Amino acid sequence: MLKATLLLLAGGESKRMGQPKPLLPVGAVTLVEWLAARLGDSFAEVLVSANDPQLVPKGLRMVRDRRAGHLGPLAGIEAGLHAATNEVMVAVACDMPRVTADLAERLIQLSEGHDAAVPRIGGRPEPAFASYRQTAAWAIVEALDMGRLKAAGGTTKMDVVWCDDAALRMFCELKTPHDSQAVLAALSHATP
Repeated sequence: MLKATLLLLAGGESKRMGQPKPLLPVGAVTLVEWLAARLGDSFAEVLVSANDPQLVPKGLRMVRDRRAGHLGPLAGIEAGLHAATNEVMVAVACDMPRVTADLAERLIQLSEGHDAAVPRIGGRPEPAFASYRQTAAWAIVEALDMGRLKAAGGTTKMDVVWCDDAALRMFCELKTPHDSQAVLAALSHATP
């Protein structure tokens, strides 16, 4: 078990999806439940970043944003770091169901001695699946205070180790009902 906190980012507005992504069905469970089952056993603590209790599976602790309004995943990461009982936290957007515990562990190891370890796919950072140390909190607070709401904006003043060799397939995001249908069907036949 990793001496780390897993933060499931489940508070997105899901505008293009038309329904909350965390509640999308994966077989007999919701997407957020499936992801918690897939990754949660590897972590000492599991938190769910959401402002609606209906998005949080029973038995998991909900972490609300510390700021008013919908400010996106960076605000969820800020809240998660504040609530985490471990020095290191891995944030995972619930619309990235193909990420693995092995990559999470690798990101934790890479972040040792740094503020964060963030995958880059084709040169584009993926901060919604990254390892953050408590030392990253100040940079996230500053970014939010300055109105930089994109999750990548929080990394600009951090000491970040970039992971450039993560598999692209892990980062398929579920954005619309059309592009998520096949992924969710495949997940329902897979073991979490």
